[in-house]
Amino acid sequence: MPTAPAATPLPDRWFRTIPDSAGLARPRLLARSLIDVGRLDENIRGYEKLTGVASDLRMPIPDFGGLELAAVDTMLLIASARPFTPIQRQTAYSVIVPSLDAELDRLRPSGTEVLEPPETILPGSRARVRYPDGSIAELVEHRPQPGEVARPPVAAAEHREARLLLRKAVSRAAFADALALYETLLDTPATDRARPEGPYDTELARIGELLLVGTDGPEYTETGTVRLAVLTSAPRDLSGAQPLAYSATQATSRHHVVRLHDGWRAEIWDPAVFTSGRKAGT
Repeated sequence: MPTAPAATPLPDRWFRTIPDSAGLARPRLLARSLIDVGRLDENIRGYEKLTGVASDLRMPIPDFGGLELAAVDTMLLIASARPFTPIQRQTAYSVIVPSLDAELDRLRPSGTEVLEPPETILPGSRARVRYPDGSIAELVEHRPQPGEVARPPVAAAEHREARLLLRKAVSRAAFADALALYETLLDTPATDRARPEGPYDTELARIGELLLVGTDGPEYTETGTVRLAVLTSAPRDLSGAQPLAYSATQATSRHHVVRLHDGWRAEIWDPAVFTSGRKAGT
């Protein structure tokens, strides 16, 4: 009787808490940090300290450009020993989806353009798209490999001090349209909306892992390139964060900008802004 061929061993260091994304209730949005492979371990540790949660996946992919990926909370670390391509650098988001074909079908009516059609890769399959606002995203469907065992979920910290979000800033005039667009793109309704008191008319909305900021003040005109936000009531306790242009005035305000351990800039918001600030539409 012929025997079935043995499953190809997974690369060393490979683990996923959720090997099969089919069970996800909605797409999982991730920021992308492109780094040299020699910095991967220190960056994993840095984001674990910052967020208080452990990495939930690590995937060496030697046959796909020699990449190694790791996810911590909403940050996807993409490590490589060779230079990244222009399209890799232009891609703003990685999105883990329950079904790649179904996601592409769902996005087409929004005007999303497929830049790279689906292809099979070691984690499952992928495609690259351009959203209607010009942002580029890589969509990835995870499927388990033969013999792969899910890594048990790591218990979350009892008192999590910081929550890492992706940040997108738009003008106040574009806020309503951007909000509707990303609710559609992420298949997620907005929550935690607010219009904080301050010198500028700023509006906030959280859409899953995305913080949308609408303002014509410095939060848009001067820090529009800031791609991360951290919700924390203890900003001075953030591991590895260095305040930028920190002043006595900013020390008592609801937000300011810091440089994280790896050089990324992040806008810090006190979560109380969503409960004590003026609610959106009021």
